[in-house]
Amino acid sequence: MDFSTVDRALTSLSRRHPPLPAEVLDLSSHLLDFLSSPDGLSENTVYARGILRLVELGSDSSSGGSNNDSGIITNGDTKVRWEPLAVGLRLVVDYLEKRTGELPKRSRGSGSDEDEDEGTGLGTGGGGVYADGPRIPKIAQLGVENKEAAAKKHSEPKVETSFPPNAKSPVFELMMALPAIVNAHVEHAEPRVRSLVAQTVGVYALYATSLLNWLGSEEESSSGENSNDEKKQLEKAVQNAQVGRREIHGAVLLSLKSHLEMKEPSREDNPGAASDGALDDTTGWRALETNLQALASYVDGCVGRSGTEGYRGGSYIAEEIRLFGSSSSNDGGDEYGWFLSGLQHCCVVHVNRHVRAASTASLGVLVKACMRSSDSSHRDLLVEGDSSFRSVLKEALRANLEDNWSQVRMAGSVLCRRFVLALLKIHSNSESDDDDEDDEEESTVFESATEDLVPMLLPRMCLNRFYLAQGVKLYSQETWKLVFGAHGPDELHSSEETKGGGGMGAVARNAAPLCRYYSKMCDADNHAVREAACQGVAELAQKVGTHPVYKEYISPFVTMLLQALLMCFHDESWPVRDEACLACGTFCLAYADECVPELPTLFERWTEQMTDQIWSVREDAAVALGDAITAYGPDMLEKVLAEVRKGVPAARDNPSMSRQEYKRLQNDAEAHTGNQVYSCGSLAPKLNKKAGAGRIGCMSCLVDRPKAPWEATDGCIYLLRELCVRFANRDESDREDVVVSDTILLPLMTELADVCRLSHYPQSDDLRTTLWRQLPPMAEALGKRRFKGLYLDLFIELLGKNLDDRYGTGASQLSIHAAGQCAEEIANLIGVGIFRGRLEGTGTGQENAFDGVMEERRREQIMSAANGKFGREIFQSPFGPPIA
Repeated sequence: MDFSTVDRALTSLSRRHPPLPAEVLDLSSHLLDFLSSPDGLSENTVYARGILRLVELGSDSSSGGSNNDSGIITNGDTKVRWEPLAVGLRLVVDYLEKRTGELPKRSRGSGSDEDEDEGTGLGTGGGGVYADGPRIPKIAQLGVENKEAAAKKHSEPKVETSFPPNAKSPVFELMMALPAIVNAHVEHAEPRVRSLVAQTVGVYALYATSLLNWLGSEEESSSGENSNDEKKQLEKAVQNAQVGRREIHGAVLLSLKSHLEMKEPSREDNPGAASDGALDDTTGWRALETNLQALASYVDGCVGRSGTEGYRGGSYIAEEIRLFGSSSSNDGGDEYGWFLSGLQHCCVVHVNRHVRAASTASLGVLVKACMRSSDSSHRDLLVEGDSSFRSVLKEALRANLEDNWSQVRMAGSVLCRRFVLALLKIHSNSESDDDDEDDEEESTVFESATEDLVPMLLPRMCLNRFYLAQGVKLYSQETWKLVFGAHGPDELHSSEETKGGGGMGAVARNAAPLCRYYSKMCDADNHAVREAACQGVAELAQKVGTHPVYKEYISPFVTMLLQALLMCFHDESWPVRDEACLACGTFCLAYADECVPELPTLFERWTEQMTDQIWSVREDAAVALGDAITAYGPDMLEKVLAEVRKGVPAARDNPSMSRQEYKRLQNDAEAHTGNQVYSCGSLAPKLNKKAGAGRIGCMSCLVDRPKAPWEATDGCIYLLRELCVRFANRDESDREDVVVSDTILLPLMTELADVCRLSHYPQSDDLRTTLWRQLPPMAEALGKRRFKGLYLDLFIELLGKNLDDRYGTGASQLSIHAAGQCAEEIANLIGVGIFRGRLEGTGTGQENAFDGVMEERRREQIMSAANGKFGREIFQSPFGPPIA
């Protein structure tokens, strides 16, 4: 079934197998004809009744049938299919949305709260309810042209046309029938039907409350176009719609309450450590998820801003204040205490991730409803410390901002932004503006607005800016900029113009809870969380640790953070080891004295990482050792040089193996038959454990292989690059007392060139690829004259032979491309003629190969220039440059 548009939904009915009844197909054909008709459908009674008939054909409302588990309604020997019901509800959603659009815009709800609607979804009164899949974060910045166009659009006078209904409009006939339809199908066995019921609830609430706003507007009250009788009939029809709206809300609440009383197992009771608990963590849980979506859609659709007096009703908070345990409610709080406690249960401890995400979205629209209300006391539900609603929001954010499922973490991030921005708005509008000038240190507006929530919110907001899932990461970075006004994508941001030092000041003042949280997350079950925690720790050292004012705030916690990072060095996930390695080097730069007690252990871990099976881990270990030399000077340099002298010739000890033998080993079916198959959706590796660590994630980190000797040489290439770039030039060295002279460097480079000539093992090609990628930055750091005089002749013969596979060495395309790139960059550094002359002097006959490389680079530059000329991204197309 395709529910993307009403046309496709109706067309889908004719493609169902087994075929649907003839009456259903004929009716869908007639409805399609109405959609293609140029006449409007607003006052078309036949179309509205056709929708109701289609819904009836897919339900048992007229025949007293029963609903079975397969979603087929049985009535004796007759089977009633769910498809007509689903398509009928889709048509209802489309019809009511269009009727809502015909009302004056101000009647449909307006204001700043709509500016923060993110995501997509039908029938949600603005699109901010998680109902139709993953939310799409709104993070794009308007360009200059778009901003100017938007400003011009706002400056132009707006001509608003509206077509409000009359008392005899068919929309009221439809709305009278919908409460019974919703009540009958809110727990339908087919989840697609339940999802469409939730959307129907949203558009019904939106249209009904928009009608209230329209009737209560000054323009309508003063209008004399309608007679008194017609106006009274219209008022009665609108009031009947409000009765239906409240009946729908009652049906949703009743179903929600009954599901909450089923006492499903929580995550603590069923952590998913065995296969019997995995299913309920990845599939929907009865109708609870769609009930929560229906509740969220209903709340989001109630666009009124006041209570039920006169025609200015439709405010959800004003009408249902008893659900929030407010002291202003005269109804018994115990009777409705299940509402907030149930939402908290669904957000925090429910075993199903879809339920947790849907309940979090429900809390988000409830926050929006509080801000939408015209009664300022309703906003106190978000601010007062003894508010039950604020307590539920706090616990929901505490759990969902660190949930293992990215879907739930995304929903928590959206709730966090909405809640924090609401608190900031309330704080800015507060008349009691006490600056407390006697305080020793000024705090940010965020700290003043969130008060006791800061120790819980700030660490989670910081960490999610580094989370592996791109949606969560980008959305959290945008939230940080909205809250603190940062100008970079992931900066803590410190500005003299920002109150309290901006984000960096807030982080520094709350260093204790932040560092404790980071340390805890370094030992989290999810490898993505551990990786993000290591990046967050590195950021503290890089940004706060180098700040002249805030550096001392982190000093008491350096030892604790280092211990957490050292634990990550042994992590089974290589990205975690990689980030921990870099973070420790950054800490040595920022807090050299505090890191001295752990320096022997750190050095041992870094040298171990230099021989890791992952190339990026080896490279970052070299970067960390370079940071250590910068921090600790000549003594550390001597220790590093000893490791380089030991590691460069290690590839000589690699066992001999031909490339054919290596490929035969890789393609041996018997060696790979019967092994565990791992994938992102596989439950088996997710539930694996290693040494009692209890790790979980989407990959198996237990698959490992022994380290190879050539990998030690590969790691030393990266380390030699760091020595050349950072310490080979006395005038540009990171430390004045550390200079790597030619006396030290030349023997090491000579040994490296000899080792890279070896080809008795298949990975030798990978080693040469690394050499060609790192040699140009070494040459640039050493300088044109120095490199040309001492080091060029060590590598040029080997480089020339690797420009193609003329000699039959079996060189890979990666190494050939890397060699060509290296030759071009070095030639541009020392002169193309000089490089070609040196290459010709080697007697390898590779001058033509070099000429071909330079010609290819010249064509690439022409392509890039052409793409830039026509304002397009640099893209190498096989069909030539773009045509104007």
